[in-house]
Amino acid sequence: MFDNVKRVTIMVVRPINSDVIQRIHLPGATELTIQPPEKSYAQPFYEEPTSLPNALLNISPQLVKVTLCDVYIGNRTVEQILVAFRSTHNLKHLETIRFIRCGTDKRMDDFTAVWNLYQFMEVKVEHGKPLGKRTSEQVDGILIDRFTQTTIAREDEITG
Repeated sequence: MFDNVKRVTIMVVRPINSDVIQRIHLPGATELTIQPPEKSYAQPFYEEPTSLPNALLNISPQLVKVTLCDVYIGNRTVEQILVAFRSTHNLKHLETIRFIRCGTDKRMDDFTAVWNLYQFMEVKVEHGKPLGKRTSEQVDGILIDRFTQTTIAREDEITG
């Protein structure tokens, strides 16, 4: 029914995990964006970073461009996600992955420069904290989700 869909945007209103992403199957999709609705709460990524490539493969093996926007991820998790993409050869068409306002900072620049030089896909990072209302608070340098009371990240991982 939706085999001809090329661009998909997943609007997340709850913390993001791969189980939700894996339920979507649009075999013709070439572009995917994951973001919260405008003027909504920015959401954390609550999954093992290495599971993201397989979840995206379920959506479409034809993905060319993936964008995560206004999601609390941080430098370390972005690095883990990229390493997971390197080891996944099933997303053969993937050319670009973008992280826009995902809690990264300039410390990420060296990693992405080396990545773009030696890897099979281009990484684009726009630094900054996610826009929108925060669903978290800092307690002793640790970011805690207000709704689930679980740890999102250490303060040094979410910068901007």
